[in-house]
Amino acid sequence: MKDCLDILVIDDDEEDRMNVQNLLDNEGMKAVVHEASDCSSGIEKMKSSNIDCVLIDHRLPGTNGVEVLEKLREVNRNNVPLILLTGVGDELLAAEVMKKGASDYLPKNGLNGKTLAHSIRNAIQVGSFEKKVRTVENALAESEKSHRTIVETVSDVIFRLGPDQKIEFINPAIRFFGYAPSDLVGNSIEKFIAVGSDDKEIIAKIATREVGPLSTSNLEVNFKFASESILGETTKPVPVLLDAFGLWDVPYEQVFKNEVEKNFLGTLCIARNIMEIKAVEEELLQTQCRLMQAVEDLKELSTLDGLTEIANRRFFDEYAEKEWKRVQRDKKPFAVIMIDLDSFKAYNDTYGHQRGDVCLKKVAGVIKGAMKRPADLAARYGGEEFVLVLPETDKDGACKLAEQLRQEIIDLKLEHQNNICEKWVTISLGVATGIAEPGKSFSDLLAKADKALYEAKGSGRNRTSFFDREYLPLE
Repeated sequence: MKDCLDILVIDDDEEDRMNVQNLLDNEGMKAVVHEASDCSSGIEKMKSSNIDCVLIDHRLPGTNGVEVLEKLREVNRNNVPLILLTGVGDELLAAEVMKKGASDYLPKNGLNGKTLAHSIRNAIQVGSFEKKVRTVENALAESEKSHRTIVETVSDVIFRLGPDQKIEFINPAIRFFGYAPSDLVGNSIEKFIAVGSDDKEIIAKIATREVGPLSTSNLEVNFKFASESILGETTKPVPVLLDAFGLWDVPYEQVFKNEVEKNFLGTLCIARNIMEIKAVEEELLQTQCRLMQAVEDLKELSTLDGLTEIANRRFFDEYAEKEWKRVQRDKKPFAVIMIDLDSFKAYNDTYGHQRGDVCLKKVAGVIKGAMKRPADLAARYGGEEFVLVLPETDKDGACKLAEQLRQEIIDLKLEHQNNICEKWVTISLGVATGIAEPGKSFSDLLAKADKALYEAKGSGRNRTSFFDREYLPLE
């Protein structure tokens, strides 16, 4: 990230534009704030300046923030992160702007320098990760293109058989024998390989399911010409050395493990000069694996919150909707738990933001440790708020987990002398559950959990509230 950021603010209120610079200055973030009062001038600023992040007011003369987002995306060639600022909190609006490509959504009311600076840093960091992912994916595509070019231009015949031993792909090198690749796809290998009808052993070696050292190697077979005679001369089958190995949906070292679930995908066969092609192919495959692993690593980094190392808000939004739709198909229960650290502003004021960050990490560690099932997800929702997604969890299970977490945070014994309800760090929790049925939305369930959290904090904090009524602590 640059030492000094260039931030563009598109807002028709001059005082609000100036406030952004003040908030960032007070937070110690080095930034130059570029100002635009409407959409068209904002677009010109983006074209003429090297902008790192854009803050957009939702209410602009003659348009709104959502429309501005769409227009900016058309000229946003460098994928500069876009953050929407609004004076009215609206979950539906938040969901809409995130779908339109916004990196974050911040209410103006109560906006402080820490929240704004964190949002900007996070948006730029995620944008950087995404740019790296795109670079790696482009490199992977180029690698695959090069690999295909080799397959299609080498003189050796390369073909793939499906599980039914029918040809699924064969490269243009087969034209030497008078066949067009399209003539052979969907047919048995006996159309161009001279194999006796009763010679099952040869067929088994060609259409092998084996991998590694057990694969077929240097098998001598005869390729037939498409025509029985060429220029009046009778054609004779041409002997070639053929390698073949099975294709599976698991790494080859796991193919022979009985406890591993696997599917046979077919066989790759190569009639070729083994020593020349094998080295090139092996290098390409290794490069492809490294690139694919780099893509996965970068994607994982872009889904984590930088401070707490649990899922971030963006991943939560995507994951929750996906899990809701999955559970919705079977009409199963779904639970959401909203968590907020009690009197956390007072904690930061008393002990400083550095200890506040340490506190958040420890609380996040406890929350993450409580996620026992693969589908359960803990995420940082924003600031000192966390959220849990619990597919296929009913009210009793969700409330029991909430109370367990509340007690485990108390057991950390993190000193908090200005906590209004205890001398330790405590949390308030809001729980909402429901059956994921067609016609219902996850955002409604999330809103209920938020209301339950509001009730818990309004009732004295350090407690769990269930939507519509308080849930009493377990005995």
